Amino acid sequence: MQMKPTIDQEPIRLVTDERLDFNHFGPLRKSYIVASSHRSGSVYLCSQLWETGVLGAPTAYLGRGRALRGLMKRFNVFSYSDYIASLIAHRTSRNGVFGMKEHFTHFEACIKEFPAFLEVLSPMTYIYLSREDKVAQAVSMAKALQTDEWTSRRESGRSPSLRYDRELIENCMKEIALQDASWMRWFETHGVTPFEMTYEGLTADTAGTVRSIVELLGVQNDEPDKVDLPPARKQSDDTNHEWIERFERETRASAQLRGGDDRPMAPRAVVKDADPGPPASGTHFCDRYDRLVENLPAGQDSAIGFINPIRLRRRYDAIVLQNREMFHNARVLDILKPVDFWSLGALDAGAAHVVGVEASRKNVEAAEKSFAEYAVKPDAYRFVRSGILAAMKKFDPETFDVILCRFSEDCFFLDFFAELSRLKPKHIVLDTRVGPGKSSAAHFVIAKGSRTINVIPNHGLIRFLCESQFRWRVIDWSAIGITHWAGVQSYARDRRRTYVLDRLS
Repeated sequence: MQMKPTIDQEPIRLVTDERLDFNHFGPLRKSYIVASSHRSGSVYLCSQLWETGVLGAPTAYLGRGRALRGLMKRFNVFSYSDYIASLIAHRTSRNGVFGMKEHFTHFEACIKEFPAFLEVLSPMTYIYLSREDKVAQAVSMAKALQTDEWTSRRESGRSPSLRYDRELIENCMKEIALQDASWMRWFETHGVTPFEMTYEGLTADTAGTVRSIVELLGVQNDEPDKVDLPPARKQSDDTNHEWIERFERETRASAQLRGGDDRPMAPRAVVKDADPGPPASGTHFCDRYDRLVENLPAGQDSAIGFINPIRLRRRYDAIVLQNREMFHNARVLDILKPVDFWSLGALDAGAAHVVGVEASRKNVEAAEKSFAEYAVKPDAYRFVRSGILAAMKKFDPETFDVILCRFSEDCFFLDFFAELSRLKPKHIVLDTRVGPGKSSAAHFVIAKGSRTINVIPNHGLIRFLCESQFRWRVIDWSAIGITHWAGVQSYARDRRRTYVLDRLS
């Protein structure tokens, strides 16, 4: 019988693996940050710096992805201050050097939430990495957005399909330009002169680049730690070259039409009229209510916020458009976020009345303002400022025909599902993360920066909870006309699903 390998025997795939911790618990002498933008070569650079054994364990620690969530969980911390302290304790090499790499949006968000961040890591050296070939950089970013493969160490699983999308590449160019400009503006404002390098210089002379940083930090004579880091491989392939050539060819053709201007065409602007007027028939909901989408916060995923509209459009197609018939004259309870988007989506699909639940006063006021701007009849909706479970308990059974929801973070999932059952809606659209495993189970994840526990059910648990009261089905995302998976890779990888639950008679 073949034994399952222990953690020490399993290969290291993630840079968050505890076997990569130094755990010397010595004093911090100096820190550095590789200031970068998407697809600038920072992962490769940092892997080379890490392997020296004298430059700490540089990787992206502040983004909202698996690294931050996994490390906060492992360190059992709930705030940025405790998180940074734990990083210093576990990821500082024996010579007292700590390093990280970050995009500006994540860096800025950390400083806002933890103002003492830079003071704690003082003295700080800034290494600014950029890429001269912006088209190649944007193509690489567009490809990663579709596949969710940001490093060669990605977890196993099926990869979403790829499709050339000129507008996506153009948006990536704008995103990269804004990230680079934000770093340079921050350096200028704070009187910082970074050590500058390029992706092209790094790949042409990797050893020389690493040696220059070792000398910059003054650690060339320090005793190195032993590092066994999984290799970071080059990810570009024939697809990258094909897209680059096609984009440049189309850009040249567009420039000729514009009279010789060879700059890439900007994405099509959305004209904002003073009066929204009635929605135009035959156009997508997100286009008819474009201001509602544009006013959503960009978050840390993107400096220019172009990912949110893509994600919302795809989710609308699966949650509302694929189920449009069930909204006809329906009474709808909306506990999805953002509440104004989904509530208006339900009304646009034919709902008779919508009740939207939102705990934030600011978000409720914004939703009411949006509805007023679009001249939605006041008797067609109501927003309730409340926690989800508290609001649900106040409604009588059969008050709603349709409930739009996900497993809520602010209430125990069994209580939440019990309330769904008690309300006896005809239909529930449940859009949720799903965990692995065939037996009924749930995974519990601590939310970033708080003690909130997020519940991630697996399919077996959802099926078990539905057994006596609901018939379930899963929306097939691959069959709803998605051309590329940018922004919704979790659905392509089956980490998220959209369920429709129909009440049994």
